[in-house]
Amino acid sequence: MKYKTTLILLILIGLFACKNEKPNKTGYKKNNTEESVNINPENFNPEKSAIKVADTIMYITNVKNPVPENAYYMDQWLGGAKIQLLADKIFDAVYAGKLKAYNYITGKEMTIQEVKELEKEFDRKNIGQILFTEDWYFDPENLKMYKQVNSLMLAYFRYDEDGNLLGNKAGIRVYFNGTKPMRGAQDY
Repeated sequence: MKYKTTLILLILIGLFACKNEKPNKTGYKKNNTEESVNINPENFNPEKSAIKVADTIMYITNVKNPVPENAYYMDQWLGGAKIQLLADKIFDAVYAGKLKAYNYITGKEMTIQEVKELEKEFDRKNIGQILFTEDWYFDPENLKMYKQVNSLMLAYFRYDEDGNLLGNKAGIRVYFNGTKPMRGAQDY
């Protein structure tokens, strides 16, 4: 009897252990591959019941670890970021004429040739920071927070010959949601 019970348990464990994993409902993946996620418009429309709590807030965030000694916490914080994928999609849209690229410093629209020249000088793999311009909304009824990204600027980390971080270089800036281009940084 003991032998039968053990055999049945082993068979059941084997069956459940070989079961296919359910798909990830969150759409979160720790790699750089493209994955489509359905967004429910009912849950994504801040205009319905949300109030604007930040109008045109601007901030910069590191999206690449600039200092190897800080690898642990930066890797934890940035583990789900697909920056290469984002950069590829942004540049593809610029080259296809779906988005216009702007010079962050001057605020002027860049030509495709200027974007290509920037890419010759700086590798997309060195994108280390993103400057976001956003509107923030709070839905007090459902206690949800929404962000609408209106523009982003990709910034490259610059390194010396020994691999030491020198600073960053502003890359292209693009606008979303019909947002009008802002003044260049030199005008502030």
